[in-house]
Amino acid sequence: MRPLIPRSRSPRRRERGAVALEYALVLPLFLAAVFSLFELGVTVIAQGCLANAVHRAALLMRIGTLSGSGSDYGARLVTTICNDFVIGGYSYVPSCKTKIQVYVTATSAGTPSGKGFSTLKPARISGNVMTHGKSYVGPKYDVVMQVGYAFPWAVIFSSGEALLVSTLAFQTEPY
Repeated sequence: MRPLIPRSRSPRRRERGAVALEYALVLPLFLAAVFSLFELGVTVIAQGCLANAVHRAALLMRIGTLSGSGSDYGARLVTTICNDFVIGGYSYVPSCKTKIQVYVTATSAGTPSGKGFSTLKPARISGNVMTHGKSYVGPKYDVVMQVGYAFPWAVIFSSGEALLVSTLAFQTEPY
């Protein structure tokens, strides 16, 4: 008895090429999705580290450990923030001291307490650049602190920067 389908045209041989073609089409998209999710995860970790660093610096400002004005105050503030980005010996923010953008605005709390917040303005952000400034911070001051970092990212098809910003408003203690 003869086979109905000749050997060279069996369905199994025709499918072998289709599977290779599907694999070649789907693999780059799958890898792009995996690398994008990985990069998104690293960005979320960096944003969390930024928020923690701002919270710690605000705590030190609130209790009077980190206060004053001038270049020494600004340098100590940047150093305090950048030190919190190091986890397990690895810094999630490369070149932190040169790329971090810090904006602190403060005024006397006034009467009733907290009235100073109505006069404070947030930093202006244009592109990936934020207004820089470090106002004097003293006892019983209303303070708005914003810290930004232009986080580099590179997705498969393009690259650029995303500005990660953390903002905190607080009142210093009467130290």
